[in-house]
Amino acid sequence: MMKSTIAFLIILLTFAASSLAHTKCGTTEIFQNIHEHHRTKAVSPIAKEARSIYSDCATEDFYDSVYTKKTSHFQIFYTLVGPHKTTLAYVDTLAKALEDAWNFHINKTGMLKPLGDTVSYHYQRRVESGLYPVEIVEMTLFRDIAYILKNRCEDGCYAITMPSDNAPYSSTLLIENDFMYPSAFSPAADSIVINGKSCAYGKPNLELYNRTYKYSYAEKWNNALRVTATHELYHAIQIRYLTPKHNTFWFEASAVGVEEINNPDIDDYIQYIPDLAGYTGTLNEFKDDYSLGVLYLFFYNQVAKKFDKSIWESFSKNSEQPFEYQFTQAAQKLGLSADSLFHEFAVRLSFSGKRAALANSSFLINKDQSSWPNFRHTRTSSLQAPPEIEPFAYGFYTNDQPDLTNFIGRASLAIIKDKSYSIHYLPTLNSVDATNTIIKNESGIDSVVWILSRFSEEQTLPYEVKDSTLRAYPTPWRHGALCFTPLSPNKDFIEIRNRRGNLITKIKYTHNTHCIEESEVKSLMVPGVYRFRVGNSGKLKDFIVIY
Repeated sequence: MMKSTIAFLIILLTFAASSLAHTKCGTTEIFQNIHEHHRTKAVSPIAKEARSIYSDCATEDFYDSVYTKKTSHFQIFYTLVGPHKTTLAYVDTLAKALEDAWNFHINKTGMLKPLGDTVSYHYQRRVESGLYPVEIVEMTLFRDIAYILKNRCEDGCYAITMPSDNAPYSSTLLIENDFMYPSAFSPAADSIVINGKSCAYGKPNLELYNRTYKYSYAEKWNNALRVTATHELYHAIQIRYLTPKHNTFWFEASAVGVEEINNPDIDDYIQYIPDLAGYTGTLNEFKDDYSLGVLYLFFYNQVAKKFDKSIWESFSKNSEQPFEYQFTQAAQKLGLSADSLFHEFAVRLSFSGKRAALANSSFLINKDQSSWPNFRHTRTSSLQAPPEIEPFAYGFYTNDQPDLTNFIGRASLAIIKDKSYSIHYLPTLNSVDATNTIIKNESGIDSVVWILSRFSEEQTLPYEVKDSTLRAYPTPWRHGALCFTPLSPNKDFIEIRNRRGNLITKIKYTHNTHCIEESEVKSLMVPGVYRFRVGNSGKLKDFIVIY
């Protein structure tokens, strides 16, 4: 299934049903198009373009009687005949799904309430004060579609949230009436006669699908209504914070994430993850906003339930700033580092697919992460140069240690065994060098994964010790690794002696810094004062062991 991400201007939820790659329409073009053709002045007839089955009929010629159903927060408009027809069971199910979505967005996560138009968009019916308008329509025939979407619903659309012309924070939700659509390549004709006038249109003969579990949404339309109501209502809420003329991938990404949180059994979002799994560049240039719903899942499941609320509140105050700025503001509100959070996202993302089985559910971004594809890992032996990560990006590397001397960003090492894993966060080049000791002392290793990320910091990994003084750290040592640095490249072992000068051990090293794991320290040394040197000559340096 394919979702067309027109949505952040028209806030469109489009699940295109063809097997083609996901597409994204140019928002600037759509924005200009909306302003060139004033929407409330019906610019009918329906544009024929390449599909000759359409007749020269106005929007109103495709429906007659329009009915309404009211709930606590919504007014649903629908018709029972013609191409826009639906059933009462469908209306009742939609009403329940909308109220459930309202409860999640407003009561559970504390978002602003959506504001509805005073007159509904397609059927042009007056909306009762305090209610939000929802219209059930055939999405390939909604009012002015040719001018607003340029028939982009040819491959099937679920819904749109249409911003108001007159009130910048108001909107109307239009939702598909049967989750079927007419073929754009071999359309079948149908027609309706209203007031003695016959109007032809394309007969819906293709079905929208849940591609994760391989079933038709035309048959299980209750599931489609649930996920669409959650997704679309979130768009209506988003434009309470940020008018749609502002371009951000977060409109669609967060709406996809929230639909999964509120409807975890449907898993429609999984179909988009393969695009992200093979991508290695900056997320700012990634073409499929829907795939980035996994970042929302990380925020909600691993950071804070209302983290996205803080992001949208920041957008409302700083609408011209990029997403990274809004992310940083939301993190600082919790006393957290956005740079560290983004790296943690990368660490947990690396445990997708088969590797997710190693981790417990509390570590995973989402409980079904084992159903995701494996993310792309680059073998370090194939690198032509040290890895270079763009801002707001991450990368996964396997095999030998990559050259991180001038690396800008954050680094971690995951050691993978048959049924377990360990993660080592590497804040300095010293700790990067120390991983060779860690790897050497581990047994039964299946693979190692270097996890690199860069949020926006322009700082390379530092050495913890910036002068040339030979030393052990930390001292006094109490727990964790005991490290020695900087080590001479002209020698290859360290001598450790007790206070009386007796030799305790000689340790081979290969890098600028060498570390001994906690278990080895305790097996070699009881609490006390010790001395070390590089090689078998030279001045001894003191360090203290306490435990």
